Amino acid sequence: MHVKINKTLLTGLMILTLFSVSSASELKSRYTTITYSNEDQVRRFNNEVSLGSLSYLMRNRGSVTTGDEVKNKVDVIIERVESILEMYPRELKFHIVLLPSDNEVQEIFRKKYRRNADYIAFYSPGDKTVYISVKDIELTVLAHEIGHVIIDFYYGIATPQKLHEVLAQYVEEHLKD
Repeated sequence: MHVKINKTLLTGLMILTLFSVSSASELKSRYTTITYSNEDQVRRFNNEVSLGSLSYLMRNRGSVTTGDEVKNKVDVIIERVESILEMYPRELKFHIVLLPSDNEVQEIFRKKYRRNADYIAFYSPGDKTVYISVKDIELTVLAHEIGHVIIDFYYGIATPQKLHEVLAQYVEEHLKD
């Protein structure tokens, strides 16, 4: 008997398995749900993702906790990426999974795609999720991956990988303009 397994269900089970040793927590922002395994990941993410010249975009957003600040930063980055690409997809909702290091990112990539890659982050269109290493996080890396998300949601169909990559690199180049 053959059983078809839903990719989203399989990915969800993989994420649950990944976080089963330590309970996973979530932050919900306007556009995304950020999953992490411990508060240190959230603090490190917050410290490493510096908005620099884009900090003025945070002035009207209330941030009481580190989690609030992370949610607000991510939303600011998403809105900035939309502006750079001039793409404003409807009903933008996706996930970001914070992982301890590039090893965990690469392991998930290997399990999902059955090939090796030397990534510190990647976007999986099948489950609408960005997987990212908090050890290696930078504003430009996060913006690049969010660029992939925006492109995916905007067109709503599979677009050529080279187009995705060129536009995501364009986001990196123009992030602080």
